[in-house]
Amino acid sequence: MKTACFIPIKMNSERVPGKNLRVLNGKKLYEYICEHVKEANVFDDVYIDTNSDEILDYAKKMGFNLIHRKPELAKKTANGNDLLIYHSELYPNYDYYFQLFATAPYMQTNTIRECYTKLISSEEYDSCFTATENRGFYWLLGQPVNYRPGILPRSQDMEPLIEETTGLYGISKESLKKYKCRIGRKPYMHIVNKFEAIDINTEQEVCYEKNGSISLSCEWKTASVVIWCNQ
Repeated sequence: MKTACFIPIKMNSERVPGKNLRVLNGKKLYEYICEHVKEANVFDDVYIDTNSDEILDYAKKMGFNLIHRKPELAKKTANGNDLLIYHSELYPNYDYYFQLFATAPYMQTNTIRECYTKLISSEEYDSCFTATENRGFYWLLGQPVNYRPGILPRSQDMEPLIEETTGLYGISKESLKKYKCRIGRKPYMHIVNKFEAIDINTEQEVCYEKNGSISLSCEWKTASVVIWCNQ
């Protein structure tokens, strides 16, 4: 049973420019997920896919395998499915493929281990991803999604809506090949708390400070005091 972990770390980001190279509490953003994967120590091989020389040098020092990002996969039109399918075609000899992201710096080592173990040791699941449970009152296209406004339930009694954190995915070789998607038909959903689920992908998730540094948006400041700064 062979497993591989792929960590895509693009040099540039259109929504939050240069986010992966910024400093978060004394470390570059990309260092967090790399260190957590290294500490988890569950994958047979770890690959860093990037178009940054700095990140390639760092990955080499960490003992990871290197993938030089193809220009067409560095465009904004490329998505996580495209990358994992490409990686599985590039390296077809694994039984399970995992994908983790630098934009999830608080993904915990135990979460990585638990998702790994749950997926490869159970015939019940063909894939896995990290998620949060949400018990709010949701609307879509002008209509309530999960409740009737005339009959207000207690939020704690509502069935939760599951939201992907987009921090971790895993899937069997067979399901990835069949469905061309990083989530199969029988996924294990690993629930994490809101702090671990933090995913830095838009300007709305960061605030610009007077000194030019960046911090997490006010939504997250109750969870952690985290300061970003430019090098």
